Amino acid sequence: MIKLNPHFKQLKREYIFPIIDQKLAELKEEHPDVQILNFGVGDIALPLAPSIGKAITDSVLEMTTEKGMKGYGPHNGYLFLREAIAKNEFSPFGMTPDEIFISEGTNSDTVNILDLFSLSSGVGITDPTYPAYLDSTILSGRKKIISLPCLPENQFAPVPPQEHCDLVYLCSPNNPTGMAMNRSELQRWVDYALREKALLLIDNAYEAFITSADVPRSIYELPGAKECAIEFRSFSKTAGFTGLRCAYTILPKTVKAKLGRKFLSLHPYWDRRQATKFNGVAYPIQRGAEAVYTKEGQKETRAQIALYLEQATRLKEGLKKLGFTCYGGIDSPYIWCKTPEGTSSWDFFDLLLKKCHLISIPGRGFGSQGEGYVRLSAFTTQDKTTLALERLHHL
Repeated sequence: MIKLNPHFKQLKREYIFPIIDQKLAELKEEHPDVQILNFGVGDIALPLAPSIGKAITDSVLEMTTEKGMKGYGPHNGYLFLREAIAKNEFSPFGMTPDEIFISEGTNSDTVNILDLFSLSSGVGITDPTYPAYLDSTILSGRKKIISLPCLPENQFAPVPPQEHCDLVYLCSPNNPTGMAMNRSELQRWVDYALREKALLLIDNAYEAFITSADVPRSIYELPGAKECAIEFRSFSKTAGFTGLRCAYTILPKTVKAKLGRKFLSLHPYWDRRQATKFNGVAYPIQRGAEAVYTKEGQKETRAQIALYLEQATRLKEGLKKLGFTCYGGIDSPYIWCKTPEGTSSWDFFDLLLKKCHLISIPGRGFGSQGEGYVRLSAFTTQDKTTLALERLHHL
């Protein structure tokens, strides 16, 4: 008889988004005319940049011609996009286009990378964390999971543990706390990985939001990182691609893992994994991603990032004036807001939804250390931020 993966039983934490959807549906049924403000899911709030849209539509028209028709593309992405990324993002670090792999999302890459490693690998995961890291590790059958608490006491920057980890998931700027690790904090992790012969899995999806001088825009700015880190980036938040899906993984050929008695480069194994399980990103989408690096594309996307960061500042300062303790919102579009004393994450979520008609994300959904917080997203517009603060004032 066919058997279900037994590790589904190990998923103890509820998946919060269906619960939120149900609560939202109930509110809409009770109050069909109310304007609900969504500060929950980190989706875009602004239209696609015109230059990117033009590049996509032009490439679709190109495909209607005999000369320009396209079938299956390369599993690791078209060379024109990989060259644009290498030139504009990683030329100071000596990265080559073949060390860049195009995909449909950072979410997929950060969990699929586990295919490369032994099930005996110990995995370090921050708490709170983006849920996909922990859930995919559990579903893969890995038993050794080391929790890395992110608390106010350590400025929500995880500290290398005393024990050994083979793999470590790090997200900076962080989802959900909105905090970014500075150069010395990240260097500690690089030093740990080199010492322990471990591998850092760096989710850098929010790199475009970094404004602080002491926060690296890439892990490869740090000495030794090219030997022990894989970095994941996305166009979703950088350029509004949440509805288009395009991301990339940077895997230096110098990153190695042990097989038998040998230390082998991971690069050909990830290439083989992608060739086996992934058929590539659509040609028009990759042309749109390439357009991000044009003069007009940079101007348009940076203006959108600046608007989101402006809303993060306004929202955070407004919450602080109302007496809330908040973190993040400087190098990130997320605000990590402490709930009133004695109020659980879900209770505060319900209060915001029912009294303010405002959607947040309960911190408990990101891990046990997220209890007592909610995450608020600044992927919004100025008028909605103003309205939200007005409603919160009357909470």
